Amino acid sequence: MRLLFQLLIFACLGLLTIQQTVAQSSQIAASSGAVASTSAAVAVSSTAAAAVSSGVVNSNSTTGTTPSNNTNASNSLAGLPTSASYGNTVFPGSATFLTPTASKSVSPLYRIDSSENVTFAWSFTNLLVRPTNLTLAAVAPNSVTYTITAMDGAATSATWALSNVPAASPLMMGMYTIHLYDQRGISATASPGWLSPASALTIAFYSAESYATPTGTDYCPTCFYNSGRRLNMNMGPMAIAFGIASLSSVLILYGLIY
Repeated sequence: MRLLFQLLIFACLGLLTIQQTVAQSSQIAASSGAVASTSAAVAVSSTAAAAVSSGVVNSNSTTGTTPSNNTNASNSLAGLPTSASYGNTVFPGSATFLTPTASKSVSPLYRIDSSENVTFAWSFTNLLVRPTNLTLAAVAPNSVTYTITAMDGAATSATWALSNVPAASPLMMGMYTIHLYDQRGISATASPGWLSPASALTIAFYSAESYATPTGTDYCPTCFYNSGRRLNMNMGPMAIAFGIASLSSVLILYGLIY
């Protein structure tokens, strides 16, 4: 009887455990469904947001633009007007030299030689008015101005052949400031959309004669080295002999005293 009572108790406990497990499973399933619903809602919201964003982007891409202050490299210079007026919200045009390349501390260096050529290349930024013509010039340390070339307003490169430098005013060693300006001249004031005179590039010239290797009979670049070598060869044996003699003298004196 007692054993039967214990079995009934165990059976009841087992049923309770099974019911609790089923209830927990139902709750987990319900929670999973809720999470899935929430995820679906979030996905729908994300899709809607993406659609809205896409609509905004497409709307912006089809909007007309005003004169930009960014580089107009993609625009053909031939399509720009040769005269126009813009408001103060438009930046003046500028030219940036691409060649030769200058570092922060050293300017491009060239030799004064009739066979030398200096190549210049530049790009335009914020240019909305096409120059009628361009002038490239170099100002020497003594303020002498060398007109390198006059060219079409759409040009973006030029070469200075030093063989064309006038014999009456030869180049001198030193720093030269390069100027690039349009038909308004080197002192033109900055105007919106128009090219401002460029003068940020400097180059340097040196004379080949100033670096020529001396060839006179008194010039001996290896004399100092050879003299030191001979001194080492002569003093070496003498130093060894002096050291041995000094050591022998010390040993003899030590033996006599002690």
